[in-house]
Amino acid sequence: MGEVCHFVDYLTYINGSLPVSVYAASMCDAQGHDDTLSISLKYENGSIGSIQYFANGSKSFEKEYVEVYSHGVTAVLNDFRELKIYGKGRSYKKKLWSQDKGQKNEVRGFVDSILKGATPIIPLNEIINTTDVTFKIIESIKIGKAVKL
Repeated sequence: MGEVCHFVDYLTYINGSLPVSVYAASMCDAQGHDDTLSISLKYENGSIGSIQYFANGSKSFEKEYVEVYSHGVTAVLNDFRELKIYGKGRSYKKKLWSQDKGQKNEVRGFVDSILKGATPIIPLNEIINTTDVTFKIIESIKIGKAVKL
């Protein structure tokens, strides 16, 4: 719950629309944890998102891997260190020396919104929606069905 909410928030940001339904299934491990799961999200704008959160894999494998598909273009972000974009006749690749998940910019934006009255970096309705989705993921796992928001 504490990690998956960040991915829900990230997918919401990427597609610029709020989720309207969620389906999730989990696989229990030997210790009784439900931290290996698959989540499908449907958004207001017709987009779909998929989160695969696997706690049962190798610790030496990169942690985050994001793929985005849109209008003949594919973008792949690997562990927040490497971005590759394919399509529209040419490819783009950027590598960073260190991982950048955006925390510094997020904190800076948050402080600016308080001290300078700037627009919040994450709208309140998105924060509330992400929290709701996170609880609906648990509900979906328990009932084995998609849940509307």
